[in-house]
Formats: sequence, structure tokens, C-alpha cells
Amino acid sequence: MFLLLGGTAALLLQIAHPLVAAGVAQHSRFREEPFARLHRTLDTTLTVVFDEPDAARKALRRIDRRHLTVAGVTVHGRPYEAREPRLLLWVQATLVLTSLRLYELVVGPLQTADRERYWAESKPIATALGIPATSLPATLAELEAFEREMLAVEVVPDDTSRLLARSIRRPLPLPGRVYAPIDALTAGLLPPTLRRAFGLCWGTRHRLLFRAVVVTLRLARRALPERLSVVPHARWQERRKA
Repeated sequence: MFLLLGGTAALLLQIAHPLVAAGVAQHSRFREEPFARLHRTLDTTLTVVFDEPDAARKALRRIDRRHLTVAGVTVHGRPYEAREPRLLLWVQATLVLTSLRLYELVVGPLQTADRERYWAESKPIATALGIPATSLPATLAELEAFEREMLAVEVVPDDTSRLLARSIRRPLPLPGRVYAPIDALTAGLLPPTLRRAFGLCWGTRHRLLFRAVVVTLRLARRALPERLSVVPHARWQERRKA
């Protein structure tokens, strides 16, 4: 369940792409209802990963139907469509790579074969959402190369990205110190260019807090009961297999 804490970093990576940011800003109520949208996204994702095949296929169809209407023009005049394969692949890459990095920080490094299997098992979801199989990176290393290319060329936050980022980082009007641990974790999971673009600090104090958060998550993962450390969808699947 600790992987959900990487959601802020993944969302910031996604909306750092100006075309993704425009789609979110123009076709959702994310700024007004950040928690409702997050809940819908997480529930759908967990259904796809853990539920019965029929339920997973229905969830994927819902996402695809929603994407059909998401198209328009950015404030700078650039056209976009949510079903454009490169944009879909960018969103998929942020979810896969952020969750993998946080998992390895908290649980420990995976073997190369396990890392590759994680990407391989994500590919059917990607193709079901409309990404042609021929467009998918063959290996995790190629997916990471795609991420580096996008960050160097296309993923350059604009004003819409920064506006959305404020809602993502501060969904409730609480004191900044309340958000400090999540800010530190998020900063540690983002590349330096995006930390700067979104105003996330990364000085000595912030790096120490990041390490403290990671250590706390490691200890909590071992100490918490299953009902608090494992999402309900995964617990249901484990009981079904037993």
C-alpha cells in the first residue's frame, strides 16, 4: 500500500507534459475534486491489476471511452488527443517507473529478470488502453530510455502544468509542514529538472527528510498488519488463491 505514496510524483510527471496538462485542465474537475479523481483512478487501476478478467476489461473500456472525448488545443495553440499513443505511453511510463523506484527504495532492489517481468506484465494494460504493441519499448531499459528522451525534448512544464501542480501538491489548505514528508518523498522520486520547475526544494535538510521517510516506510511495512499494508484488491486476490 505504501506504493500509493508515489502518486504525487507520478501525477507531477504526467502533467509536466504540456499536452497531458491541457487535457487534465480542460476535461476534468481535478482542481476542484482532487481526492475524488484520485480515488477513481486508484480504484480503476487496482481493479485492472487484481480483479477478475471481466471486471478488468470493463475498467479498461471505461478508461478508453473517457479518453475518446479528451481532445482540444492548448493555450499555446498545440492540438492534443488523449488517445495519441505517445501520450498514453508517457502516462504508462510514469506509473510503471515511479512505482518500481519506490518499491525498490522501500523493499530493496529487484533482480533484472524481475524488473523486466514487471514491465512485461504491464504491457497488456498498455495495449488495452490503445497503445500499439509495436510502439511499446521491448525492455525496461528501453522504457527508461524513452523517459529520458521525453524529459529532454517534450516534457517541459508550462503555466498550466505549474497551476495543476499546485493542486496536486496542496489538495487541502493545511500548513506546509504537514506536507513536508510527501514533498521530500516526491522530490526524491522526480528528476532535478522537474523538482526545479515545480518548486520542490532538495537541499541537505530535504534529502535527510527523504531518507527518514524511506526508513519509516521500511519499518512500517514490516510492523503494520496486512489490512493496513496491503490494498483490499490484493488481499481479495490472495484469499481467492488460497
